[in-house]
Amino acid sequence: MLKVVIDTNIFISGVLVEGGNPSLIIKSWKRTQKYQLFVTEEIIQETLRVMQRLNVHPEIITDWDKAIRKNAISVVPTRKIEAIKEDPSDNKFLECALEVRADYIVSGDNHLKGLKEFQGIKIVSAKEFLGILSRES
Repeated sequence: MLKVVIDTNIFISGVLVEGGNPSLIIKSWKRTQKYQLFVTEEIIQETLRVMQRLNVHPEIITDWDKAIRKNAISVVPTRKIEAIKEDPSDNKFLECALEVRADYIVSGDNHLKGLKEFQGIKIVSAKEFLGILSRES
């Protein structure tokens, strides 16, 4: 099974925008478990903070917090990465992915996408990842 880390913008778009590529990615994780989603506490907290900042209803935030904690695999990175100097907060996705030797990081973030690959982990867009999932089925 594929090991995947999803960045905050893909996750938020997937939750809030019905029918787009990020939404299809989140549904394929939550409903069909076509891949294993890995997170860190830092990733979870950032996702929840962004939802609050976007004025998502508190009940929805609570539901997603529970869903992530129940269905994603939480890890504690053992290495600090400083690969992205322009936005150091993006390094948390690399740290999580390296810890589990993820296959993919799915991202809409230009800093992450600019890397294309990091230590053997492919960094792909939502559209590219959907293509990968369709080939894996």
